[in-house]
Amino acid sequence: MTALALSAPISPPVAPRTTRQRLPATVRSMQILDAALEVFAERGFAASRIDDIAAAAGLSKGGIYTHFKSKDEIFEALLARSLMPPQAEVPALRRGELVTVDRLVEQVIDPMYAVFSDPNTVRTLRLLLADGARIPERVARWRASAIEPFHASIDRLVRRGVQQGVLRKSVLSQAPWLLISPGTHVMMERLLQGAATPAALAVQKAAHVAMLRELLEA
Repeated sequence: MTALALSAPISPPVAPRTTRQRLPATVRSMQILDAALEVFAERGFAASRIDDIAAAAGLSKGGIYTHFKSKDEIFEALLARSLMPPQAEVPALRRGELVTVDRLVEQVIDPMYAVFSDPNTVRTLRLLLADGARIPERVARWRASAIEPFHASIDRLVRRGVQQGVLRKSVLSQAPWLLISPGTHVMMERLLQGAATPAALAVQKAAHVAMLRELLEA
């Protein structure tokens, strides 16, 4: 009997066991939201399942439920992530600081137009328009936590500017939510016509600012 025959059979190499990478909860939540947005955009909110989101995120169904209790909660989190106003609460001004149109542009208008280039903002807005009516309580909570405080902060800024004599009374000081309406129109155009070029967006923003100067500067 040869030495070769007496030797033990050679086993095939065992592939190293792979383990799922542990990510911080905030990073994992963003990963889930990215996957959910892809699934909702492709299938629609009603037809999408937690299993679909889990597969897209590379997680188990239980992994999704570790971070979000339901598909509705994921929808609300998407609204909070992508459709939160640039500043949920416009920062308080220092004592004696004047509320000029330039200050309104800096704190409200500039950040607003900056988010228009984010494709996730546009996709989430499409989702809101298409499926928001299916979960009105979630949309109402998002409005109460994000949109209404933002409108109230704009109202306080404009009123302060009027009291200082820097801004004049006009339809915008009586209904300050109109101050951001041209920007809302620009976003709706993006939904209908696709992404605007930087040059076109700059023209629209310039017209928006010119309107504020004409209607608010004392």
